[in-house]
Amino acid sequence: MSDYTVLIPLFLVVIAMLNRSEVFSKKVKYIGYGYFLIVSLVFLLLRETIYALYHKGSPIPDIYWEKNSNLADIGLFLYLVPTAIIFLTLSLSWNKREKDLKGKILMFLFIIVGVAILFGYAFFFSMSLGYRP
Repeated sequence: MSDYTVLIPLFLVVIAMLNRSEVFSKKVKYIGYGYFLIVSLVFLLLRETIYALYHKGSPIPDIYWEKNSNLADIGLFLYLVPTAIIFLTLSLSWNKREKDLKGKILMFLFIIVGVAILFGYAFFFSMSLGYRP
């Protein structure tokens, strides 16, 4: 289970963004919650199945690392693309509310920092769940 601690910050951020936003309707929020729950369950089950199939002895075969890395890449895509869409939708709606130039510049910097954090998270996700020696 400690392998999956990298998912906890993502869940907290997505739940906070969906829960606190006024941009999305309740229907969209519930679809978002359901999407992340289903993707997580499928990802965890597939990863544990791959682990059980190939971790029977030492050394661990190369096919395990290949399948695990491919699954982590797919999981990364399925997690981060919707997260980025939610973040950008919220940021752009907040940017529309800003009237003065200072507010627009600060919002633009917020978007840049948020995207940089998403890229950093993608790196940590890939390194912790999809590492291939």
